[in-house]
Amino acid sequence: MDTMHNIMLKLELRKKYKSGSAAEIIGDAILTGNISGEIAQNEFADSLQVSRIPVREALIALEYHGLIEKMSNQHVRIINLSDADIRSLFADMSLLELEAMKSLPDERLEYLSSAVYPADFHRELYMNTESPLRKVFLRVITETYIVFVLEHSDGSRIAPVFETLKQSLRDYKTLRKSYNVYAEVLSDELIRIRREHRHEDMY
Repeated sequence: MDTMHNIMLKLELRKKYKSGSAAEIIGDAILTGNISGEIAQNEFADSLQVSRIPVREALIALEYHGLIEKMSNQHVRIINLSDADIRSLFADMSLLELEAMKSLPDERLEYLSSAVYPADFHRELYMNTESPLRKVFLRVITETYIVFVLEHSDGSRIAPVFETLKQSLRDYKTLRKSYNVYAEVLSDELIRIRREHRHEDMY
C-alpha cells in the first residue's frame, strides 16, 4: 500500500501536469490505481494547495461516482477496484444498454449507428433510459470509466469493435455478441492502463 507521503506526492504531480478540477485530478489518480486505502480529507486539500471547499465538493462527486466511501472520522476510503470488478462493471453496462435499446425509436437507433465517438454513443443511451436507477448507473459508467479509458487509450483496439457494435444494432442476436466483445475490450484497456501506470510509478 502507498505511504501517505507517496500518495500526496502523486497528487502533486497530477496537479502540475494535468489541468482540471480537484475531482478530475483525484479521480484520475484513483482510476489509474495510484492511490489506495484510507486518506484524511484535509490531506487532499493540503496536497493540491486548494481550500477544503473544492475538495469537499470533489469528494461528494467522487462518492456519487462510486470511487470513494466517506467515513465518520473525516477520512475517505478509496475503492478497491480489482480486475474482476472492472469486468463485472462493463458486463453489467452491456446488459443494461441492450435493454435500453429495445425501447428506442428508429431515429435514435439511426443516431447511434452514426455516432463517431463512443462516449456520445453511451450518452445517448443513458439519456434515453427510462429507469432512473439504470440511468444513474449508465451515466456513472460512461462519464467515469468509459471517458477515462478513451482519454488514456490510443483507441486502436476500441475502434474496430465499436464499429462492429454499431453495425449490429438492428440484429439483437448479433448485437449481444458484439456487446460482449466490446465490453471485454473496454475492460482489458482499463486493466492495461492501470497496470502501466503502476509500473511507471515504480521508477
